[in-house]
Amino acid sequence: MLIRLLTVLCCSFALAATASAQFGKPQPTPKNADEYFAERAMRDAARLTTGVEGREVIKDSDGIDLARAEQRMEQALEIFERLCADRTLPQDQWARNCFDAGEMHRRGSGTVQDYPKAKALYDAACFEGRHPGACMQQAYISQKGNAGEIDLEHARALYDQGCGLGDPGSCAGLGNMMYMGLGGPRDRSTAVELLQESCADEYAWACTRLVEYGLPQRLDRF
Repeated sequence: MLIRLLTVLCCSFALAATASAQFGKPQPTPKNADEYFAERAMRDAARLTTGVEGREVIKDSDGIDLARAEQRMEQALEIFERLCADRTLPQDQWARNCFDAGEMHRRGSGTVQDYPKAKALYDAACFEGRHPGACMQQAYISQKGNAGEIDLEHARALYDQGCGLGDPGSCAGLGNMMYMGLGGPRDRSTAVELLQESCADEYAWACTRLVEYGLPQRLDRF
């Protein structure tokens, strides 16, 4: 009887472990060889330009290999864009490559700076690929109008998507826009809850906004 009981308990623990692995937080798709190569290329480019950060104009006379650094960035961008376009890949995989490609177009790394192209990549990664970082990045750009037109409605939609994906920064951005009535209807009750939730998740900017609005940082859940 004791042996049988132990067997049942062992099986129960095994099933619990299996269920936890099966129904727990999804793990990201492992990076493939191309992604590792692209990351290495970006590190090489950074190493080749070490010491010239912050300069508006970089010359070969600065003692760096500009041509080599540019080549490495171009190689990385080609990989990011190719993997972004491959919708046969797992969603999180192609989405993170769209995000990386968007970052390069926004910064002008390995290519001419192109905000519209960066926006298209961020939007695809956010809305189709459910990549919270892309939502947050483009939402901020659309809200502030960095080198482009301000689009508050689009910013709010991006924050809303990112918040739905569990990103505290996006929830804080959405809450702030809702509190001020930017990009859509004003809803201060929901806005305060979003800001308080983000603050509770240790997103410092949300805590700061609550203080500036004269609101409590803690959410009354009862």
